[in-house]
Amino acid sequence: MKLLSTLAIFTSSLLADISLDPTFHFNGVIGDTSAESFSEIGGHAHDPNDNFAVQGLEPGMNLRVDDWLAGFTNINIFTDPNHEIDWELEEAFLKFKNLPGGFEVRGGRMLARMGLQNNQHLHTWTLINSNLTTSQFLGEEGLMSEGIELTWRKDFDRGFLAISSNFSNTASHHHRDDEGHGEDEHGHSPEDAFMEDNVFVSRLLLSYNWNDFHQNILGLNTAWGKNGYRRKTSMHSIDYAYTWRENGIELGGREFSIGAEYFYRDVEWMGADDPTLRGATSQNSLMAYINYRFHPQWVAGLRYEYLAGASGGADIHLGETEYASFESAKRERLTIALTREFRHSDLMLSTIRLQYSHDDLENENADSIWLQFGFNFGGPEIR
Repeated sequence: MKLLSTLAIFTSSLLADISLDPTFHFNGVIGDTSAESFSEIGGHAHDPNDNFAVQGLEPGMNLRVDDWLAGFTNINIFTDPNHEIDWELEEAFLKFKNLPGGFEVRGGRMLARMGLQNNQHLHTWTLINSNLTTSQFLGEEGLMSEGIELTWRKDFDRGFLAISSNFSNTASHHHRDDEGHGEDEHGHSPEDAFMEDNVFVSRLLLSYNWNDFHQNILGLNTAWGKNGYRRKTSMHSIDYAYTWRENGIELGGREFSIGAEYFYRDVEWMGADDPTLRGATSQNSLMAYINYRFHPQWVAGLRYEYLAGASGGADIHLGETEYASFESAKRERLTIALTREFRHSDLMLSTIRLQYSHDDLENENADSIWLQFGFNFGGPEIR
């Protein structure tokens, strides 16, 4: 009897240190564009793809076990360009924390730590559509990996330094409509430039606070892996973000943030008609943003993006015309948005966001306007 009592006390103590915290998010959007098609201005799987679209229903679950183990899993349910319901498993990983030497290890399916946005879920985006670089350089859903990640972190008085390295395979889930969305009109897929297998990603993150009111974050990133040409794509980037909060570490008050991100990509391509035709083409992109919370429930946002054009090779023949083996169009985009938040409780928040975008495409300009409705339940997610 004494043994059973001891086991019951031990089991009760162990269970008290385990928590399962559900999360739920919804984003739906209505709007229109002057572009010939929604795919012409989109690129990410969860960008608006119709006049009315469910961008995401995102149920998730956080796992916390004492101070040594954590985990997270979620799925995203959405409507595709054919108005049909589609879904994907976005993340499902475990993380071992507080290991000796300041290390932690994540394993499973995860959004790789690459740049400012790739590691963020749809409901955390500050604008309705993704950054151009996320979809055009990292993939239709960003860079989603299945493997292992090792992180070393060193805290100091006013910030921390963290270095994460991810060794994995990509976990892509392509969404195409009946007209072949995801390929260009010549049948050649720009997705061939994406990393598709045996990927290595590393991110150095330096956070420094001048005081409780001013925060600076600097990121350096590198990644390389096999691409759809069965050759190699490599990327390098730098990002910086500054945030001022009126109340410092306390909640509430006005908030101002500004940041920028520069990406450089090198794509090794191979001819489709002639596999002996090979080369490498570089491309770069720039994104800069400003967000200003001028009222506890109102946020204004501005984003500028530039994507350089790139072209390499010429062996796809249609009639008397040759098309490049690798080609990516030049693009510029300016986006402004206004967000109204409705805080229902510590765990429940609704949002309404109005957004206008102007896209400067190679052959035309396009104007788009969107109204997004969001609902969020749950605390911070394990990252």
